[in-house]
Amino acid sequence: MPIENEVKFAGTIVEVNNEVVAKVKVFNKNTAVSEEDITGSEDYIPGTDVLYSQFTSIAVSETASIEGIAIQTRTTGLDDGQSELKDYATTGQPVALRQIRNNGHGYLLNGFFTSYEENGDVSGVYKYKGTYRVISKQEIVPGS
Repeated sequence: MPIENEVKFAGTIVEVNNEVVAKVKVFNKNTAVSEEDITGSEDYIPGTDVLYSQFTSIAVSETASIEGIAIQTRTTGLDDGQSELKDYATTGQPVALRQIRNNGHGYLLNGFFTSYEENGDVSGVYKYKGTYRVISKQEIVPGS
């Protein structure tokens, strides 16, 4: 039984500098929090001589991974969006990436690509993958 308010992946688009990246199959956004051990000698469990570890967060980082299928146009033989992704990924230039779900909500991300990969084999079509380092993000709300 489907959940009434679930967000579907179908209709999701990813843009690199206002060009839709071809055939997005997977979009993963990962957040990592770095922490520092701040346990001191006074941080013990009462009635024991056992320390109770104390930590604090010191940094948050985000990456986004994009995977999809390469497509081409009849005129240039390239897909504009995927060409943009490849161009920026292979030169390390800062780039704006927009991830928008089918309901219009999403994020404008600013950062740079840290990796790009293309592959193909006899059993399928060419595919691409890219990893993007998020430096800043802004929420996109439809109609705003």
